Amino acid sequence: MRTTKKIAEINLDLCNGCTTCVKVCPVVAIKMEKTTEGKIKQKAKIDPKICTACTICVARCPQEAIKMSDRSEPISVGVKVEKVTPEIEAICTAAHMFPDQIICYCNRVDAKEIAQAIIEGAKTPDEISRRTGARVGCGVLCHTGIIRLLKGAGIALGKAPGYQWYDIKTIWDVPKEFSKKYPEFYVEEDKKAIANIFPGGEK
Repeated sequence: MRTTKKIAEINLDLCNGCTTCVKVCPVVAIKMEKTTEGKIKQKAKIDPKICTACTICVARCPQEAIKMSDRSEPISVGVKVEKVTPEIEAICTAAHMFPDQIICYCNRVDAKEIAQAIIEGAKTPDEISRRTGARVGCGVLCHTGIIRLLKGAGIALGKAPGYQWYDIKTIWDVPKEFSKKYPEFYVEEDKKAIANIFPGGEK
């Protein structure tokens, strides 16, 4: 469980509507709103209910128009897992992961927490980020693990909202025809090696 007392705040006098913050926000908390003042037709707006204070938008804003401010009330982000249930185990196994395997190193979110968030209704990477705090550190590395767990739960990922992207191919998605055509890549051998270390066996 992660508690934050901060929230991103946009200086509308500096915002030039470039949409960089919208593109990098891992929880889709920023949208562009039309404005009738001045030459700029749209400016960024942050949803305070969604923002997890990851500071990615602050670091990436080319106008330095975003800063972190104090929240009136702190918010907690995270999923509590009392024990590894058969449902959690099944999702992790299908994703070739151990329940205690760390997925997000920035916020120490493991596979069982993400599996629990999926069981509770999260169906996209950004929904998982809002519930668990994964992807709200560097915003990059844990994306693949989250997608593997979603696929392990049998969730078909559609088109992502806005600039987000969802689908990632893994070694288990490589067709056997490709492996036979290009044996120099040792895909099938790698699958067997991985199956000996991680749960799930071969697919």
